[in-house]
Parts: sequence; C-alpha cells; structure tokens
Amino acid sequence: MAQRAGADITEIEGSHVIMISQPDAVTQVIRKALESVT
Repeated sequence: MAQRAGADITEIEGSHVIMISQPDAVTQVIRKALESVT
C-alpha cells in the first residue's frame, strides 16, 4: 500500500518504542518529511 501511495519507507533498528530508543533518527525522518511538503 505504501508503494502504491509513493511513500518513502524508513527502517530504523531499535525497540518497540523507536522514538525513545532512537530519537535522533526519528527526528531526521520527520524533518525529511516536512521538507518534502514545504
């Protein structure tokens, strides 16, 4: 479904709560998403 929508998929190794175990990586993904729409 993500492929049909043309979405980017980012895989990050970490625990179930990735925003706690890898906060910098999550921040980078969010910033990349913001840059793609602004």
